[in-house]
Amino acid sequence: MSRLPTVPEQPIIRPPSEAASVLVRATRGCGWNRCRFCGIYPSFGEPGHSFRSAKEVCRDVRALAAEWPGAESVFIGDADPPAMPLADFEAILREIHAAFPKAERVTAYARASTLWRLRPEGLARLAAAGLTRVHVGLESGDFATLRLMRKGYSPRILVESGRWTKAAGLELSWYVLLGLGGLDRWREHADGTAAVVNAVDPHFIRLRRLWIYGGDDPESPAGMPESPLWALVRAGRFRPQTPEGTVHELRRFLERLEGVSSELASDHGNNYVRVAGRLMADRDGMIEEIDRFLAWPVEKRQRRYRLAGSQL
Repeated sequence: MSRLPTVPEQPIIRPPSEAASVLVRATRGCGWNRCRFCGIYPSFGEPGHSFRSAKEVCRDVRALAAEWPGAESVFIGDADPPAMPLADFEAILREIHAAFPKAERVTAYARASTLWRLRPEGLARLAAAGLTRVHVGLESGDFATLRLMRKGYSPRILVESGRWTKAAGLELSWYVLLGLGGLDRWREHADGTAAVVNAVDPHFIRLRRLWIYGGDDPESPAGMPESPLWALVRAGRFRPQTPEGTVHELRRFLERLEGVSSELASDHGNNYVRVAGRLMADRDGMIEEIDRFLAWPVEKRQRRYRLAGSQL
């Protein structure tokens, strides 16, 4: 019989918005692990994927509660814990709420395809067990971009899973990856993403910028693993977006939003223009901020692009 670890395992990656949360590890690595723009878990030393047992995770929860009994938020990692056997994940959620009675927010990463497979009934069970928010990589609403990047789902699945998630009473936090359409599909990427957002009206939209790390990238630290996307770049199948093009892409995306009430955040260090606010009330102000930035002298804009840097 193997011994349980004496120190609770921690997720490798968590959203910036969960910086103050207690971290509970329910899965190891990513069960999909095919997205061409990612490769993050293998880069951090977790190339495989496995579900931890509910018993082992609940033991960690109790140990963590002994250290932080007054925690008000809990994040469950690594990638896609809702893909676990449903009864196991429900047991973990109930243990979290018993161990952290002050926790008002319990969140996890989730793939849209997993939420879609759970259907409304499974999502309602997770909400009843105490899950409050899911962080989902929308990335793009353009079907061709999603297919090229091997994301594993379509705009239809994004819309249906998003609507079901909200109907179940869960908060939906979607991540938009600027630059994912490259030079050739940036307009379709912006327009398709706005169309999916308009159809669902998620609670949160979080902006990120594509970084093709490693390989030929001069900003990457020496010895850093290579992004899988470099293979497409070298084959001429993907032409990376320019920094200036990324800003125009963001503007186009905002312009095409209609009737949504999402909270938009640029809560990552690699965003060139960090607009934020409530849609639609603050949308025009965000566009005006982008226009002011684009009116800067070229040298000043280029300096911003250099200083923003790239990071995971």
